[in-house]
Amino acid sequence: MKYKTEISNYYQKPGVQPSLVVTIFSTIFLIGALTFKKLSFYEFEPIGVISLIIEFLYGTIISFSILKNRNKYVHLIPFLMLNWLIGCFSLNVFIPVFQDLPIWVYVTTFVFCFTNFILYQDFIETPRTFLIYFVNGISFWIIFYFALYLIPLTPFSFIGILALGMGFYGLVPGIILIIHLLTVIIYLPKNRIYFLSFSAGFCLVLMGFSIFTIGLVVENNKIIETAKINSFNSNEDLPRYISVSQNLKPNFFNEILLKKDIVYFNKNDFFSFDGFNSLSNQQFNETKVHNPFISIAYLFCEDSGLTNDDKISILKSNFDKRLETEEQLWNGEDVFTKAIKEDVKLYPNTRLAYTEITMDIACDEKARGNKEAIYSFQLPEGSVATSLSLWVNGIERKGVLTTKEKAKKAYKQIVGVEYRDPSLMQWKEGNKVVVRVFPVTKEMPRTFKCGFTTPLKIEDNILKYQSLSIKGPNISNAETISRIQTIGNAPIETSKDFDLEKGFFINQSKGLDEWEATLALPKINSQKFIWKDKVYDVQNIQRTVIPFSPSEIILDLNDNWTTKQIEAFINLNQNNLFVFVNGKKTQINAENFKAIQLDFEDYHYSLLPFYKLAKNTLIITKSGTFSANFEELEDSNYLKKIKTSTKERNIKVINISTNINPFWQTVKEQKYVDYFQCSLNKSLDLIKKHQFPLYKTDERCINIEPAQISIHETPKTATSKTNGPDHIYRMYAFGKVLEEQVKIQNDSLASNQYVELAKDANIVTPISSLIVLETDEDYAKNGIEKNVNTLGNASINNDGSVPEPHEWLLIVIGISALYFYYRKNKKQLA
Repeated sequence: MKYKTEISNYYQKPGVQPSLVVTIFSTIFLIGALTFKKLSFYEFEPIGVISLIIEFLYGTIISFSILKNRNKYVHLIPFLMLNWLIGCFSLNVFIPVFQDLPIWVYVTTFVFCFTNFILYQDFIETPRTFLIYFVNGISFWIIFYFALYLIPLTPFSFIGILALGMGFYGLVPGIILIIHLLTVIIYLPKNRIYFLSFSAGFCLVLMGFSIFTIGLVVENNKIIETAKINSFNSNEDLPRYISVSQNLKPNFFNEILLKKDIVYFNKNDFFSFDGFNSLSNQQFNETKVHNPFISIAYLFCEDSGLTNDDKISILKSNFDKRLETEEQLWNGEDVFTKAIKEDVKLYPNTRLAYTEITMDIACDEKARGNKEAIYSFQLPEGSVATSLSLWVNGIERKGVLTTKEKAKKAYKQIVGVEYRDPSLMQWKEGNKVVVRVFPVTKEMPRTFKCGFTTPLKIEDNILKYQSLSIKGPNISNAETISRIQTIGNAPIETSKDFDLEKGFFINQSKGLDEWEATLALPKINSQKFIWKDKVYDVQNIQRTVIPFSPSEIILDLNDNWTTKQIEAFINLNQNNLFVFVNGKKTQINAENFKAIQLDFEDYHYSLLPFYKLAKNTLIITKSGTFSANFEELEDSNYLKKIKTSTKERNIKVINISTNINPFWQTVKEQKYVDYFQCSLNKSLDLIKKHQFPLYKTDERCINIEPAQISIHETPKTATSKTNGPDHIYRMYAFGKVLEEQVKIQNDSLASNQYVELAKDANIVTPISSLIVLETDEDYAKNGIEKNVNTLGNASINNDGSVPEPHEWLLIVIGISALYFYYRKNKKQLA
C-alpha cells in the first residue's frame, strides 16, 4: 500500500504527467520509424522527425527547468535521460551513426532507463528494490558503449548543436554516463546492499564479456598461426585461404570471426570513425548487424589477414553457408514457409523412390514489396531433380527443361528487369539443388512443387529411404504433412510415427524433421521402362574383383583417423606407403607415424594433388562431412590440373568412413577415380590380396551404387513391355550426363551432346535447369522450347505408362474421329 501511495504521489509531482505523455508519443513515433525502415517504407520514415522535434522541445524545456530550480524538477531526470535516448535512436534512423542495431540493444537501453525511475527516487523502496539495482548495473554497460563509440564524433556534435540542436544527440550518451556515474558514486555507497547489487550486475556483464572475448581471441590466434605456418608451404595451385579452411574446426567463435565486416560491424578504433566495410566479390545474404558485444570483442583480435572473399569461401565449406552465398536479385527477408506437403512413393522392385515436395510460401504482414525465396535441397547420393511447378494466378504451370545458361539468363531478365513470375531449379555440386521463386508478397503468397528421384540405399540387407534435407526461409514453424506409399504394399518401418489413413501412411507435424523408412530387400525381377524404341532394364549391379598391385599407397590422413587405424596399415609392412605432409609426399613407417599423426590432429579435410600421383596409385581416405568443393575451387590451377591430369592415372580410392564430403562426392560422381567404400578390415584384406572391387559397366549401362542396381539400355523388341516407372529412364540419363562431364573439359556446356538427353528425361544436371515462366510468350522470347516429345515433369500419380510416339498418333486419330462423329450426328439432329 505504501509503495502504491508513493507511486501516486510521484505521479502528481510537477512535470510528470506531461513527461509521460511526451514519452509515450515519442516512443510510438520511434517504433513507427524503425518499422517503416525495416519494411523499406522509406517515404514514411519522416515520422521519426516528429519524435525528434518533440524530444528537442521537451529536452530544452526540462533541462532549463532543472537548472533553474533543481529541487523542484530533479525527479524528472530519468524522463530526461529516456527522452534524450529516444531522440538519439530517432536521429539514427536518418543518419545511421550506429548502423543497424539488434532489438536487444533497444531493449537493454530502455531497461536501463526504466530502472532509473527507482534508482533516482530514493523514497521508493520495496523488499526487492536491490534487484532493480542489479538490473541497472547489467544494463549500464550499454551507455558506456554508446559514449565510447561516439568519441570521434564529439567535435562534430558541438558544431551540430548550431544546426537545430541535432548535434546535441551525439553528446547524450556521454552526458548520461557522467550523470549516472556521479549518482552511483555519491549515493549508492550509502546503502551497501544497493551498491553491491549494482556492482554485481555490472561485474556479471564484464565477466561474461571477458569469457566471450578470451574464447574469440584464442580462436583468432589459431587462425593467424595457421596462416603464418602455412605461408612457408607455398602452393600456387590452391587458393590461399584453403590452408586455413583445412585447419579450422567449425564452432561458435569461428563463425563470428569469419563474419567480421560481412555480417557483424567492426569498430577498429574507438577514437576514429569508420563505416561498415563489407567489400567482396561474393554475395552473402544475411542481415548486417551492429552488435556492441561483438564489436568490442573484435578490438582484442588481431587482423587475421583473410579477405572478405576468403571468409565467405570458408563459411561455405566449413559451415555449410552455400545457400547464403547464392546470388539474390531481391531481398528475401520476412519470407517464411507456411506449409509443406511431403509425398513419397517407394518402388521396392526397382529400388527407387520419388519424393514430391509442395511448399506454400508467404510474407509477414509487415513486409512490403517483392521478395525472392531461395531453397536448397540436400539430396541422398545418386538422386536427381525431375520436376518443378509454380502456381501462377491459381493455375499450376509446369517447368520446362533447358540449358542452364538459357534458364539463368531468362530468370535474371524477368526477375531483375520485368519483375514478373518465374521459378528456377538449378543443380549444385554435392547432391544439392537450389530452387528460386519470385515474387512473394504479403498480398500474394506462392506455391511451388518440386520432385526428386532417389535411389533406395541398401544397408544390412534392407532397403532404406532417407528424407530430404531442406534449407530455406523459416521452415521450422511450417505446418507439415507427410505421406508415404509403396508399390506392392510391402511392409514399412519408419523412424517417425505414421498413421494408416485411407490406404496411405500419414504424419502431421511442425517443421521438417529428418526421418527414414526401411523395408525388406526384394529380388530384382527385370523391371523395364520403354522409351523411344529403347528398353531400360533394371538389374542387379555386377561387381567384380580385379587384380591390383598399387604402385604406391597414399594414406589421406586427417583428424578423423585414429592411431590404431594408421597402425593397421603400417603393420602391412608395405615399403610404398606414403602421406602428403605440407604438400610433400613423405614415406610413413613404424618409426615416424606417431610424429606424422601430430601434423594432422587439427587437419579436417585434404585436397590431394592427384596430378602428382603415380599411375595405379591407391588412396586410403577417411572422409569427414565438410570440405571445399569444385565450385569454390573453380578458378584455381589445382582444379584445372585435376580435370586434365587425373583420369588417365587409374587412381583407386578406398574410403573407410561411412561419410563422404563434398569434394570426394564430386570426384566419385564424375568418375575421376575408381571409388570403393568399405570397412577398415575389408580394405586391409584387399591390399593383402592385391585386389580392388569394380562395378562392371559399359557404354549402355549405368550403375547406381547406393541401390546396388544397374540400368541397361537395349533395343526394343516386339515382346518388350513397360512394367516399371519412368524414373528408371531418368536415372539412366542422369548417370550418362555425369559421365559426360568428365569427358568434355571445355567451358561451353551447351555443346555437350547430352543436353538433349537431359531434356528428353527432364532432369536437372550440371548442364540443364528447369524453369517456369508466366506465359508461353516468355519462353519464346527467351529462346526456350517447351517440352515436346519428352518425358516431361515427373509426377507422384504417374507410374510410368507413357505412350510411345506411334501410340500418341493413334490417340490423336481416335480423338479426331470421335470429334467428327459428334459433329456429324449433331447436324443430323438439327
